Amino acid sequence: MDKQQHVVCLDPGHGPDSPNKSPDGTYYEHEFAWDLSQRIKPLLERQGVKVVVTRSQDTHPSLTARAKVSNDAGADLLVSIHSNAYGKSGWTSPSGLMIYTSAPGETAGRNRAARAILRSMAEAGVNVRKDSLLHNGWTVLVKAQAPAMLIEYGFHTNRAETELLKSGDYRDTLARATAEGICDYLGIAHAVEDEPEGLDMEPDEWAAQAWDKATKAGLLDGTRPRDPVTRQELALVLDRLGLIK
Repeated sequence: MDKQQHVVCLDPGHGPDSPNKSPDGTYYEHEFAWDLSQRIKPLLERQGVKVVVTRSQDTHPSLTARAKVSNDAGADLLVSIHSNAYGKSGWTSPSGLMIYTSAPGETAGRNRAARAILRSMAEAGVNVRKDSLLHNGWTVLVKAQAPAMLIEYGFHTNRAETELLKSGDYRDTLARATAEGICDYLGIAHAVEDEPEGLDMEPDEWAAQAWDKATKAGLLDGTRPRDPVTRQELALVLDRLGLIK
């Protein structure tokens, strides 16, 4: 690896066994975290950044193991991807994006990086909480040798924000703003804002044939190939397949 190449570690929070979800069960935090990491990754790679990811789509490593991935890669920055929750059950009102780092310090890299991303989010029109930069001694933040942050991209216990977090277009906005903030912190001249709209308009290569068949058969409408499926959309597909009597 080129010694001058920047390395960023993306940490999609949780894993498939995580119970963290919206009150109506249409949104899962682990799915959002994985999907967003896969949207951020190519944006950084286009700027010459080497990206490592702490887990695969179907694994749930420990927090210590996640920090080790970053440390072993010699990362310049670790970004842990999450969504927030408030209350024990049902929909609640708190909303907005916020970032945690391990400790205060105006000149500390972790906080300079966090503020760069917060600026980028605000410029992109994302709802950023008033108290948007907080501190916590979570393992993944403390054990990472690189400057590290944990981003809570919104509250999946807020009904309106959950709908945003499920949207492919909104996820693209979050991914671009995250990549821009990272590049600003690393001192990389970027053109992330010039990426074409609708990064998720085409299915991945492994799913393209099945996607085409399903669209031609009228089972799907041919849009949003990478968005999560809501229960009502699933019901419609099952009905079109004749599986609901």
